[in-house]
Amino acid sequence: MTRRKRTIARREGSRDHFLLSQTDARRFDPLLGLDRDEVRGWLSPHFPDLLWGTGLRGACTRRLKTIARFAALVLRPDPGPEADRAAIDPQAHLEAARELDRRCRKAEGFWGVEDRGLLAGLLPLHTAEEGLAAARSLQEKIRGRTGRTLTAGVAVHPTLGYAVHETLENARKALDHAAFFGPGARVAFDAVSLNISGDRHFEHGDTEAAIREFQQALALDAANVNVHNSLGVCHAVRGEYEPALGEFAAATALDANDYMAAYNTGMVHRLLGRREAALENLEKAAALRHDVFEILFQAGSLQLELGRPQAARELLERAARLRTKSGGVYRHLGDCYDALSLPEKAIAAYKKALQFNPSDPHALSGLGWLFDRKGENPEISLVFCRESVILAPENPLFHHRLGALHLKQNRLAEALAQFEAAAGLGFDAAEEIRRVRARMGEAT
Repeated sequence: MTRRKRTIARREGSRDHFLLSQTDARRFDPLLGLDRDEVRGWLSPHFPDLLWGTGLRGACTRRLKTIARFAALVLRPDPGPEADRAAIDPQAHLEAARELDRRCRKAEGFWGVEDRGLLAGLLPLHTAEEGLAAARSLQEKIRGRTGRTLTAGVAVHPTLGYAVHETLENARKALDHAAFFGPGARVAFDAVSLNISGDRHFEHGDTEAAIREFQQALALDAANVNVHNSLGVCHAVRGEYEPALGEFAAATALDANDYMAAYNTGMVHRLLGRREAALENLEKAAALRHDVFEILFQAGSLQLELGRPQAARELLERAARLRTKSGGVYRHLGDCYDALSLPEKAIAAYKKALQFNPSDPHALSGLGWLFDRKGENPEISLVFCRESVILAPENPLFHHRLGALHLKQNRLAEALAQFEAAAGLGFDAAEEIRRVRARMGEAT
């Protein structure tokens, strides 16, 4: 979702998958497991009037409500290179707190420990640039004294319609954004900060919160292609297809070569049953990017669904080369090869599908059906086709195939039951039912 690095991520929707570009910001517990109370324990002996938690929030409400402009700085003394708790240096926190305290007293600001255990300073600065300059000065001082780095996030008030008390939260979001660049970075709150925050809400399944963040990001930067696409994905996974299409169209208007917006537009059309429109957009996405599994797989499966196995074959084979352990693509290749009258290749594909997903009913049914056509052991064919019906009783084709195998082995009652089940699910099995009933009548 940010432009620094676009990592393709798959987010499952109601029935299909969408693509989005996610930030690869490092996930971190800001103090590697240390909490606000622990940090307060380090600092309280040196700062008896230390503000923290509700005290800090109350001070923000009282002292800032009459100030027209101010900046919030949130600081995280970074751990050392060691990846353990001992890498957290209380002395670095103390030195950072002392320097922050000195700056705040000099500028008539104040500071404390916020809810995630981070140092937070509020200063009467007017611009983000001033806030970043203050953060840089703090970073340089602490680096010189301790050899340790500080990561910093800055936010200013007013920004959009954010309330005074939300400025600290915005600075925390900027800190998460800064973490994307590594220890010692500093960032001012912007659309990308909201983008990252939206990503995290989305990853946790809170699409409503993600939508709010992405909408605010667009209020700051209406030309952000990734945010439009991400907002569209949020709407799509909620089943809000028209708003989703609107966001994907906005992304495409900003960048005609944005393959994710083309792909996601195709997926929404597919969910809406507009298969030709879906294919047009999926093929556009495939033309823009030749190396994305989801694009090739979805375009190939739709070509197969539309009865175009030759066109599907090329796409699915390319997808299989990209993801060699995907059972789904091999199952579709099995269907494709079967439609092209290539039974040996179909059998090999179905076997690979079952290697990665032994409970794939489509592969089981297809394999059982092809084994019968090859004259293999009829009981093996029955086992595979029976299992497919057990796993997917709602699929009429599986019932019809199992019925045909029973009929071939003169198991008339079983054949009739399966043909009737297929008919009940919408499969045209009237002729088979008539023939089985006639043979049953002759037998009696």
